[in-house]
Parts: sequence; structure tokens; C-alpha cells
Amino acid sequence: MKKLFYTLILIAMLSANTGIAQFKTAPDGVTAKRVLMDFYTPANDFDPITSLRDLKDLGGAEIGYNRHLASWLNLAVPLRIGVADMPNGTGGFKPRVLNTSLDAVLQIKYFKPKKLLAPYLMAGVGAAMENWENTRVEIPIGVGLNVRIAPLVYINAQTEYRLALKDDRNNLAHSLGFLFLIGNEINDRDKDGIADEVDECPDEFGLAQFNGCPDKDGDGIPDKTDKCPEQPGTEATMGCPDADGDGIADGDDKCPDQAGPKATMGCPDRDGDGVADKDDDCPDVAGLKSLKGCPDKDGDGIADAKDKCPNEAGPAATMGCPDRDGDGVADKDDKCPDQFGPASNQGCPEMKKEEKAVLENAARSIQFEFGSAVIKKESYAILDQVVGLMKTYPTYSCDISGHTDNVGNSAVNQSLSEKRAKACLDYLVSKGVEAKRMTSAGYGDTKPVGDNKTSQGRKLNRRTEFLMSVK
Repeated sequence: MKKLFYTLILIAMLSANTGIAQFKTAPDGVTAKRVLMDFYTPANDFDPITSLRDLKDLGGAEIGYNRHLASWLNLAVPLRIGVADMPNGTGGFKPRVLNTSLDAVLQIKYFKPKKLLAPYLMAGVGAAMENWENTRVEIPIGVGLNVRIAPLVYINAQTEYRLALKDDRNNLAHSLGFLFLIGNEINDRDKDGIADEVDECPDEFGLAQFNGCPDKDGDGIPDKTDKCPEQPGTEATMGCPDADGDGIADGDDKCPDQAGPKATMGCPDRDGDGVADKDDDCPDVAGLKSLKGCPDKDGDGIADAKDKCPNEAGPAATMGCPDRDGDGVADKDDKCPDQFGPASNQGCPEMKKEEKAVLENAARSIQFEFGSAVIKKESYAILDQVVGLMKTYPTYSCDISGHTDNVGNSAVNQSLSEKRAKACLDYLVSKGVEAKRMTSAGYGDTKPVGDNKTSQGRKLNRRTEFLMSVK
């Protein structure tokens, strides 16, 4: 138990360097008091009349050290010595036993330097000895009051109940005396209880928690750092209101009634793509700012929703679909994806004017043996020109149609026109043109281009036409 006694002495020595109080100009204090140690009242079931009668001529002295740790907290280390009648264990009392104690207690206080009354609650731990031996542990709990009588002088009154961790040693302690503060009287121009030398706003009535600076709107942020000192706000918004609680001040929040991230100036952004829902054409799918929040999987600058080929990059001209030859016809629709050609010709190159003239000439110049489908040899050269065109334009198809004049039987004319068209097709195949690229048909005398009443007209009607086109 003696170790506890010495430990409390060490605490008293160390506490001289502990903390910085609100009352910085006089942080330390000493007490000198008359003390009465009462073992009768706890033993007599708290009969104060009997106890007071038995306590005459008893008591002692107390000296103590106080340290102001904070505006609401003191550390006090009192040392007491005096005589007391103490229970002897048989129901009686040993008279005038020397009783010594040393405590370390915390005082939870209301203390402003120039206030008349400063009450406090106290609790702690202490060590006590009888006749310098028989050390015991005691736990003091009580109340006290300081009454200011001079700038740094107070009358101190205190009553405590001391719970002893030893049989028959619970007791009361009543003390009355003086508290003397060590230091200088506080200067406080704005009368807020904070010394001017530590008051960061010495000419404005303020709060201790803000070192003497005011907080007019009561939001816990001092006016000097509060961007909206007249309106309660939050720490995150530097004291400005934040109705939706998203950490963005209402004045800077484009959606002050809907919580949202800083990236979208406080507006909701469900898909988290940095584009506010109100501006996002695809609010539930993360996308690009350049596309109003819509995704672009192939990265061609066209939003997937408008991209006809969302998984393949392509230009805007083809609605996002690839166009290898750059002719404005998407590859998927282009019959000639590697050759430039207009959309009107399904992306394939158009035949030249002189090439079309070859087909027109062939229609008038192909000759057959009379009344048969045998091609005359002098027509081979013209047909070879058609073969050349078919090879020049491998994506083109050719529709070969046979026609006659109206001389003779119509059924015979029909059959003859079909055979002559087929004969031309067979010739082209023989020269290496794929049959699948060609069709042949006969129309007899049903599609005249000239007047069958004249020899010139009938000559025009006897023809074999070659129509090359992209299908």
C-alpha cells in the first residue's frame, strides 16, 4: 500500500507540467483548509446529530495542489493530516488516531475566472494511513464550491464520501479553506471569459471551443472560417447549408435538393459516368461525356444506341458501320466493299459511258443464222467485248434478253428469242464468265422498240440485249 502512497506523490509532481487551461494566465492553484474526518456517521447509519456531537475537538489540516487541465476539468492532489476517532472493530472507537491521506482526484467543474461561484463534482483515488502504518485504499466522491473573494483568491468548501477498501473505514471528509491561484488576473476585453492573450477574437464575444471567436449561426464553425456565417451549415461545406447532405454547399450545388457527387456539381449520376442524370441520354449505363453519357463500345464516336454496328468501328456517314473503301456505303451493304462506288450502284463502280455503248452496240449487232439460234462468226468479236466487260466488273450480273419482230408465228418467235438469248449466255460461259452471274430470257415480239410495219422498225426489234447491273 505504501507504493500507492508514493505513486500519488509522483502524480502531484508530474501534474505541474500537464495540460493548458482556459485560464492560461493562472493555471495553477494551492489550497489550505481545515478538514474534519468523520468515521462516526457511516458507522451510525448516517446519524448526523450523534456524529457531530462526537466529533468535537477532532480534525486536522489539508494542503493541496490544483491544476486546470481544461475549461471543465481540474486535477487536484490534496494531502491531509489530522486526528479522528476510528472504529476499533468491536463496535467502539479508538480515540484520536493520527490519520493521513494523499489523493489524486479529478474535478468536473464550471469555472470562469471572474464568476462569483464555481461549483464542481469530484472523484478519484487515494491512500490513507493510521499512525503512519496500516495503509488502505480509499475512493473519494463528492462535491465542492469555490466562491471568489479576490481576483485570484477563492473560499473553497468541499464534502466527500470516502469508500475504503477495508472494513469499518468508510468515512466522510468535510473541508473549508482557501484556494489561491498562481499567476495573473485575466484581461478579457470582450467579457467572454477567455483571456485576451489567448483569445483569437479579443474584441468579439465568443466561445471557448473556438478560442474566443463567435459562431453566430451556431453550426459549430467559427465565423472567421465560416463562408456562410448567418446560415447554419456543415464542416464539409465550410459552414454553408447543404440541404441534400451531399457535401456540396447549396450555393454551388446545381441540384440542391438531390444528393449527387462533386463530379456532377451535386446532381445525381446513377451510372457514375460523370454525366448528371438530367444531362445523360443513357442515365443507367455508364458512357462518355462527349456522347451525353452514352456508351460507345467500338470507340468510333457514335453512341451504341445510334450505331448500326456497335461492335465495329465505322464513320458517321455509314451510321457507325465499317466502310473500307470510304464510298459512304457500309461494308455490310456494299457489293464492292473494296472498290469505291456510289450508293445508287450499291457501292460498286459505275460503268463508263463508252462501256455502256458497247452493250448498246451488241444489242443491235449480234447476228444469227436465219431462223435459228446459231451465232454468226462475225458477231464473236462483239460478244468478246461483252466478255471483257464482265471480267472488268466481276461484281456485276448480266441479264440477256432475246427479242424478235412480229413476222411469223408468235409462239415460234417466243421460242426463237429464248434460244438466241441462251446461245449468247453459253458463248460467254465458254469464254470464262461464270454462269451464275448471268440469266437469259426470251420475250418474242412482245417488247418492240421499233415499228414492225417498216423494215427498219423490224430490224430494230430483232435484237439481243445485255443488261449489266449489280444485284
